[in-house]
Amino acid sequence: MNITKTNTVPLFPSVESEINRWVTFMLQTTYWGILTLFFFLFIIGPAYGLYNKGTKMMLSVALISWGFSLLILIPVIRQYLIKRKNIANRIVIDHTGLLFYNAKNEIIQQVLYSELRSSKQNFDIYTVTTTGGSIIPLLEITVQQEKHDHETRRIDMNLPLQVLKNKFTLYAHFMHGIAVFRSDLKIDPMALKSFSIDPNSWHVNSRKGVSLGGWLFILAVIVITCILVAIPFLLSK
Repeated sequence: MNITKTNTVPLFPSVESEINRWVTFMLQTTYWGILTLFFFLFIIGPAYGLYNKGTKMMLSVALISWGFSLLILIPVIRQYLIKRKNIANRIVIDHTGLLFYNAKNEIIQQVLYSELRSSKQNFDIYTVTTTGGSIIPLLEITVQQEKHDHETRRIDMNLPLQVLKNKFTLYAHFMHGIAVFRSDLKIDPMALKSFSIDPNSWHVNSRKGVSLGGWLFILAVIVITCILVAIPFLLSK
């Protein structure tokens, strides 16, 4: 698995995240559709009720509705509008390490090969499955940035409100880079198996069709979209 270093930098091409446009469109449409519907039901709706039926009947309902809405809308506005420059838009893996870029092509997060450290366990690079998280495990590594202490970090090859079609390839290329530039670190064979990576070629074994998780996600998006379309018609009756 480990590759011997040479005195020159090995030829190591860059790999960039690829977006599944169709599934991403469905995801973003559903997400923003839910927020829009939420805004009209819990912000505009009570305001119209105050105008139509007066404050005596609707004031308490409107205040409760607006207070509840603020708990939902403030984090969304803070995350996607105020702090949008901190949202990762693209992932690049090259000879330096793993880089996350925002929409302005600025690096907002990175994991450099030079920062990787030994985990003091049997393996230095391994996978973990988070409770209540994705069915796909996360890659766990140990890093030390500048003068900070060693820190365990989990690598998640995902982008907010975007669906990647080469997620496993990104994991494979990152671990390939570790093997090339940090041959002193040991990669758990189970990590390669988890992402269907061939340790000899560092290619992801071909996966035919859409996975079960992918079909379930598409089904969930279709169901939610149908509900969003149906609700206005039901409320108008």
